[in-house]
Amino acid sequence: MSNPAARRVPTAAKLRAALDALEGWETSLEETEGAGHATVLATIAAQRGLDAVVACGGDGTVNEVANGLAASTTALAVVRGGTSNVWAKETGVPKDPASAVRLLADGEQRAVDLGRASAIGGSASGGGGRYFLLMAGIGLDAAIVRDVSPTWKRRVGAAAYLLHGIGTALRYRSVEAGLTRDGEAASSRLYWLLVANTRNYAGLLDIALHAQADDGLLDICLLHKGGLPRLAWLLPWVLLRRHDRRAHVEYHQARSLDIATPGLPVQVDGEYRCDSRWRRARCASSCRAG
Repeated sequence: MSNPAARRVPTAAKLRAALDALEGWETSLEETEGAGHATVLATIAAQRGLDAVVACGGDGTVNEVANGLAASTTALAVVRGGTSNVWAKETGVPKDPASAVRLLADGEQRAVDLGRASAIGGSASGGGGRYFLLMAGIGLDAAIVRDVSPTWKRRVGAAAYLLHGIGTALRYRSVEAGLTRDGEAASSRLYWLLVANTRNYAGLLDIALHAQADDGLLDICLLHKGGLPRLAWLLPWVLLRRHDRRAHVEYHQARSLDIATPGLPVQVDGEYRCDSRWRRARCASSCRAG
């Protein structure tokens, strides 16, 4: 399925040609009509027992498809599009649509972890819950994602996040947060918290250095204090992949993380979801990636 509203999406004609070249497969091309439609289409595909769904769009589109396919036997494949498409980069999907689709026949199918962000006592399908394939962010980055307008995102792509990010970093402040990691409770200053299933962030930096999408664990990177000077000082350490031991940074691996502090902005796979209200991130399910 293709999201025509996403940036840099191949034309319908190019996508149909790529699908038609896949010998021995019965294929069809569907276009999404708005937010949530990709999840509906993916859920129907899983219920019908289809072999695979190809998601063409950005990470938001891939996330919607993953939410529809969670715990099913229908595989998720990706054709690059959107602003960054971090999942495609993480998994080495070729830029050429025909080569990407060809992986359905020539590539390897593997089960990967899905994180789940939900209200405590809720589920991914209810209570505001959401599966994530890449990561969930609480604090600074979610505030940036929340403030970026879809119009600016379509016009200038990743630069929209940078422009809004500078202003947000100037005014955003850390808060005291209650965190429970695998049942162990603690209180900590929270400026930015990343709960990751994969390493790369925004297609640029490896924030979750040790993350593996199939190890059954979430990688948690917590920045206690921020501001532009501290972020600028930390950037070289991130590029050197040594930021996990710097001052004001904590790095852990866990199966679950509870956040007992309401009012913090939350993003899931690059899409703003809500402000926190006793929310939980947990490695909870799986998806088959083809």
